[in-house]
Amino acid sequence: MGKRVSGRGLVVCRVRFGVARDTCYYDGQCGMCQRTRRVLMALDWLGRLEFQDMTRVASGTLPVAMDVAMRGMPMRTRGGAVLVGFPAVRRALLQTPVGCAPALLLYVPGISHVATVVYRHLAENRARAGCAVGAHQS
Repeated sequence: MGKRVSGRGLVVCRVRFGVARDTCYYDGQCGMCQRTRRVLMALDWLGRLEFQDMTRVASGTLPVAMDVAMRGMPMRTRGGAVLVGFPAVRRALLQTPVGCAPALLLYVPGISHVATVVYRHLAENRARAGCAVGAHQS
């Protein structure tokens, strides 16, 4: 079992069962991406998610090209599947005890469509939310 101290002085316990985890790649230079990572980490009581800053990983580690990764959060599932954007966030929520019920609702066709459109809009306009998307493209 791993422990970490949160910024508020609370000890958060994470259970590690030695099983493979889903890996979420986030833009460590993006405020919105960092907030999303922090929320998912807070919900991930069972330690099913791993987070890697995609701007700091070794070349060839990302499961998709960097330009694709910059348009939506990439995830490599423990089974080897690759998800990008809304499907990755939905899967990440599904792995958490608290996010599981809302994540299941995100599979309902109408809700899924609206959530996909909202996610795409937020991802495309994240530069206005405190991120400099163009600074990472190489």
